[in-house]
Amino acid sequence: MQTKKNVFLWALYDFANSLVSIVFFLYFAQWLVIDQGVADIWFNLTFTISAILLLISAPVTGVLLDKYLRRLTGLCYTTIATFVFYGACALFAVNGNALLATICFTLGLYAYIFSFTFYTPLIKDISKEGKSGLVSGLGVFANYLGSIVGLIIVLPLSKGSLNFFGGTARAETLLPSVILFFILALPMLIFFKEPIRPKPARINGVFREAWDETKALFYHKSALFFLLAFFLFNDAVLTAANNFPIFVEKVWGVDDTIKTYIMLGILITSAIGGVIGGLAADKFGHKKTLVFILSGWIIILPALGFITNFTLFVITTTIMGIWYGSNWTVARSVMSHVSPKGKHNLAFAYYGVAERASSLIGPLVWGGIVTSMASFGPLRYRVAIIAISVFIIFGLIALLKVRDDRKIVKKEIKNHNFV
Repeated sequence: MQTKKNVFLWALYDFANSLVSIVFFLYFAQWLVIDQGVADIWFNLTFTISAILLLISAPVTGVLLDKYLRRLTGLCYTTIATFVFYGACALFAVNGNALLATICFTLGLYAYIFSFTFYTPLIKDISKEGKSGLVSGLGVFANYLGSIVGLIIVLPLSKGSLNFFGGTARAETLLPSVILFFILALPMLIFFKEPIRPKPARINGVFREAWDETKALFYHKSALFFLLAFFLFNDAVLTAANNFPIFVEKVWGVDDTIKTYIMLGILITSAIGGVIGGLAADKFGHKKTLVFILSGWIIILPALGFITNFTLFVITTTIMGIWYGSNWTVARSVMSHVSPKGKHNLAFAYYGVAERASSLIGPLVWGGIVTSMASFGPLRYRVAIIAISVFIIFGLIALLKVRDDRKIVKKEIKNHNFV
């Protein structure tokens, strides 16, 4: 394989998908909940529905990838689906159709998160021995760099300085990001060289096989407890992230320009955190580093709920970016280490399910709190972010039962030398 070229293309794809993701994350959420007056619970249900769709499709796909199919083929289909549904969502938003925009957003979100079932496992093919943390960190760095570029590009549209489609300012930001995403994703789809696996394209009985392979995967204690840990702590982090623009709007009442600057600060430190996390994981151990990261989250999320000074809030969120970036870098490198041999794609399929299945619970908890406490005003959002912090504590407890990845590597090296 052309490792350096493939690493570049892999990171460029991360740059592209983050560009469209950050724009929808910041502006679609506010367009739907604030501009269109849709209740928080309905917005959060889009994540729940997309998680259910992923839960149905990802495990079977993981088995097919491990045994018969190429990852790049699936990445092509999901990338095109993301472009189509997010593009349709953007067009409906410009025309003020909240219902159809929400439906297309849900389907686009599903295609977007499903794409990681094909994209993420490629890290195993492009990483040299002992460098998976660094490669993961480069991907995360590119991800946050793409987010920064995305916010800067659409800033004139969000401020109303430019208006191409005749929609509201927040709706105007969506379509340009979708187009840029597709253009920047094309090099990965065209030029990436995936290793050829000489296996027959036989898919008979794949559902039964998926069930058998899943049982075999969960017999591995470290894989099982890590997926449980990831499900729990990601529940809190992802739910807080998805609702962050609305949180800032409702609690602090600042305009979109200030929100963009806050997000840029978080993204810059997130990019730095992605690289630092990867280097630290390679040096000190991936599990050990992740334990440190989760310990920090247990402090950071409740702090965001209690802080009443806006300057202190901005400082805290900027520092939080280091944890946010390193969180994803180290988590997926841990998954790479604890994945049983021959079940790498299936393990990452469940990793993707665990990442988004938290959207089955977290958004419902958040949406339930802010909807039932409507009479409490901004306080309800503070209560919500403090409440979901409990998931991180349980996630840390589960992570402690995962085998140290340094022991796994030593065992593999010993077995290799013996052979």
